[in-house]
Amino acid sequence: MSADIFTLKFEYKGHPHILEVHTGFQQYKTVYKVNIAEHEITYEPDEEGFVRAVSSKPMHDHTPNVDVELLHHVAELIIQHIQ
Repeated sequence: MSADIFTLKFEYKGHPHILEVHTGFQQYKTVYKVNIAEHEITYEPDEEGFVRAVSSKPMHDHTPNVDVELLHHVAELIIQHIQ
């Protein structure tokens, strides 16, 4: 199955963001890969029907740190897009 790509355009804390979301399929779930502040973040579904961010690498190895609120905001936008 091929990956779908969609774009999220939004403003966060006064800064415009345009993020490309790559939809991938792993076994029994759909995952969404996004580059945020030079980190590849994978969002995957949780038990409640939301998506949670899972980093491909340990976050503390990188600076600057990714804004956790931004990660939550992007998760909400992904949910809105796929519903």
